[in-house]
Amino acid sequence: MKTQLERQLEQYDTHLKEERHLSDHTRDAYMRDMHAFLIYALAEGLQCASEVQALHISRYIVQLRTKGRAASTVTRHKATIRSFFLFMHREGLVRTDPTLGVDTPKAERKAPHLLTIEQVEQLLSAPDPDTAQGIRDRAMLETLYGTGVRISELIALNCDDVHLNLAFLRSIMNQKERIIPLGQVAIEALDTYMNQARPQFVMNLQHAELSMLDNTDAQKQALFVNTRGQRITRQGFWKIVKKYTNQLSWDIPFTPHSLRQSFAAHLLNNGADARAVQEMLGHADVSTTQRYAHYGERLSMKEVYTTSHPRARKPPNS
Repeated sequence: MKTQLERQLEQYDTHLKEERHLSDHTRDAYMRDMHAFLIYALAEGLQCASEVQALHISRYIVQLRTKGRAASTVTRHKATIRSFFLFMHREGLVRTDPTLGVDTPKAERKAPHLLTIEQVEQLLSAPDPDTAQGIRDRAMLETLYGTGVRISELIALNCDDVHLNLAFLRSIMNQKERIIPLGQVAIEALDTYMNQARPQFVMNLQHAELSMLDNTDAQKQALFVNTRGQRITRQGFWKIVKKYTNQLSWDIPFTPHSLRQSFAAHLLNNGADARAVQEMLGHADVSTTQRYAHYGERLSMKEVYTTSHPRARKPPNS
């Protein structure tokens, strides 16, 4: 029989899905943290959210530290637990938030793993243009670097989200829509994929003996699909990227998210307006966007002055 705390956790999961409209990936992350806390709470003999006190939260934080968890991970766990108790308080199931006053280590801001423009060119040129999979992989990588979308947004794209004639794509995440411009290289890669490679994969979906769940209209509308015609998963895309970084023999820290970070840094370091980049990335705070300007290749002070100051160069007719 489930404890009251387990049932309350199920209520919280429903809240994340139906009221906060979080993506499946984000909701799963919240619930993984909460299930870890649930195991601890049950071991402490706690049966209900109202029984949890600040002392229990502090002990749990110490336990995470003892296991060697990074400061950022500990901070994330506390934030997740606090989100749970804020919901419990709103529902009238607890009087106060037991996470208040609990100290957590300050998370160190890690430098993003950026690629140079030359490394980006190497990666985007790695897929074989003579195969359907290579055409698809090139289109995915070009779209990721060309728009700066998140991995979850990339794999969630449908065909009708892409407007090649108007040079933009539409991304919807957590019921928030963003219109992001597409560059010519990404447009050409997507056009080739949608006309040459994707039809081959979709045909496999039509001929395969799939369940009704797999053969939904939404599945058929997925932009990026695997060789069976099904929407590519996050794990599937990671394997694709890993294949090419292995081919390039890169000995650098790299994840698919590095392309999004590099997109931001390369724009900012080439003079793009931070507010415009913020809008493209979907950041809530421009300070999150601006931090990418502190990394990567920067113009020297003299170069900045020469190219930007109106009195730095003589007038042509002087």
